[in-house]
Amino acid sequence: MLTISKPLSASQARTYHAKEFASEQQNYWSRNKQGHSEWQGRLARQWNLAGPVDAEQFARLSEGQHPQTEEQLVRHQVSRTYEGKNGREVTSVEHRAGWDATFSAPKSVSITALVGGDDRVRQAHQESVRAALAELERYTQARIGNVHAPETTRKFVAATFEHDTARPVDGYAAPQLHTHAVIFNVTECDNGQTRALQPYEIFVSQRYVTAVYRSFGKPRL
Repeated sequence: MLTISKPLSASQARTYHAKEFASEQQNYWSRNKQGHSEWQGRLARQWNLAGPVDAEQFARLSEGQHPQTEEQLVRHQVSRTYEGKNGREVTSVEHRAGWDATFSAPKSVSITALVGGDDRVRQAHQESVRAALAELERYTQARIGNVHAPETTRKFVAATFEHDTARPVDGYAAPQLHTHAVIFNVTECDNGQTRALQPYEIFVSQRYVTAVYRSFGKPRL
């Protein structure tokens, strides 16, 4: 199943990376407590991002910067507090770093992969996530602004982090295979300009992409 979060601010994304996404505590069932992470998306390949997710590159993308050169790709809005109408205190919205798209395996799959120790099932989950993300990427749009309609770009960059543990209940770490895919708030138009994402179509496609994730892995699971 695919669920997509509300927008993550830049500070939230950095905090989640340190405390959640890259945390060994989220991988109780792994032999070495190490989770699987990797870059996904056409922009990732275009920017030569491959293999495990690097913390510094993740942080740059969270701030709307190029992961290699630190060039500012999209306007970065800093949260500030000011006095609004009627003397009320107003806090502006911080830069949207991206969205957390989480792919969760069915309970029976989690138990087979983790308790049963069947690595083939875990690999099937990883392949299913890659296939589903590739399909989700087709719905990527750029926010053009003003009265202009969004432009369909079919390009994004995402950092994926695989976990095998649900939040502990009464000290018990229940097996729950799932992958967080942080889709960063940047895409590239046909003219080469970088823009922030218009996420509407990505949210609308959740049920369809869930079906892709389940159907791709089904023959192997």
